[in-house]
Amino acid sequence: MLKTFRNKNVTKVVLWAILILILPAFVVVGYMSADRSGKKGPKYVGTIENKNISFDDFAGSISSVRCQVILNYYSNAKALESFLKNKNFIGKLAWSRLILSKKAGMARIKVPDSEVIKFITSQPLFMRNGKFDDRLYSYFLRNSLGLYPRNFEEMIRENVMIQKLTDSITKDVKISDDEVIRNYEKNNSKFKISYILLGLDSFTNKVKVPDDEIKKFYDNNKASFVIQTQEAESKEPAKKIATFDEVKDVIKSMLAENRARPIALEAANKTYEDLRRLMDKDKLSFEAAAAKLKIKTQESVPFIKSDYLEGIGEAGWITAEAVKMKKGEISKPANVRKGILIFRVAETLPFDQETFKKEKEDFTKKVLAEKKNAYIEDWLREQEKGAKLNIDLNDYEKYYR
Repeated sequence: MLKTFRNKNVTKVVLWAILILILPAFVVVGYMSADRSGKKGPKYVGTIENKNISFDDFAGSISSVRCQVILNYYSNAKALESFLKNKNFIGKLAWSRLILSKKAGMARIKVPDSEVIKFITSQPLFMRNGKFDDRLYSYFLRNSLGLYPRNFEEMIRENVMIQKLTDSITKDVKISDDEVIRNYEKNNSKFKISYILLGLDSFTNKVKVPDDEIKKFYDNNKASFVIQTQEAESKEPAKKIATFDEVKDVIKSMLAENRARPIALEAANKTYEDLRRLMDKDKLSFEAAAAKLKIKTQESVPFIKSDYLEGIGEAGWITAEAVKMKKGEISKPANVRKGILIFRVAETLPFDQETFKKEKEDFTKKVLAEKKNAYIEDWLREQEKGAKLNIDLNDYEKYYR
């Protein structure tokens, strides 16, 4: 269909070394061959709007998703490899893409050749010296995607069609100045908190983890326990699956913490109620109420959303809560990496207003995009109610030869 586009005369190019060295490692196998025998699994991947979805349809969607991931992350080899190796991530996106494609078809959304050409020729991956290069484009499709131009272009047509659908769904999603300021505050203000942490290590002695349970967990997750070793004749570290004895104590500690967490949370809930009673009835401060309960409070250093708090864990959710909390209010008990946390905001260091003014336009676009994505996710969850999946997305490759 895009024959004229593909046959344009172009000058000879010298391929970028990084393109030759890195991208072929991420070849997308065009269409996997499905084995739908009774021994391997169900006859169909599932149904969408009462229509059977074949394994070939699903394989095509997987290829399309992989192509889009490569277009989005080609300049970040580490992220690209991580995404392409995540079977569950790719499988879920492929299934969602089929649902979106079906909805776009029902909405009679069309994408002319001109829009497909515009999209392809605007991709930085296919450019050299700021201009689209057809030979680079052909080389990439052949050696990095394993696809014919016609197949790739039809994938792009469907991707653009889906984008038009999502644009129409989110066209009325707006964002207020107050939302922008709250999000900017959450990301850029610094906070200090006064807190109580009920560490899990105080409760692990109250639980038991039998050896057979530890062994069962190891057997079920053996592939996850990879350690580095140093080969005697090699300077490069090698990787191997850890033996049971090498990770037994680690697994025992992890399972013990998992069992201790509900006990710690129950204790934290009681502590929270006692604190609230003393603060409300006796008009005590958070720290004074804790002292009366013979509980030690601690104070953090100033932190922002992206920080990691020593002894607590990631700060992201704390800043999200801190923005919403009133002066003197304490948080409800919440799970953190190291245990159960109860805190109050001790100090807020506001963001720089001049910096905000400079960044407001770009930041508003970012927050609006995030809000639209969340809206689409909620919309998609609703559409999934009319679909039925028959396979395990964590291991969909077992259904293919």
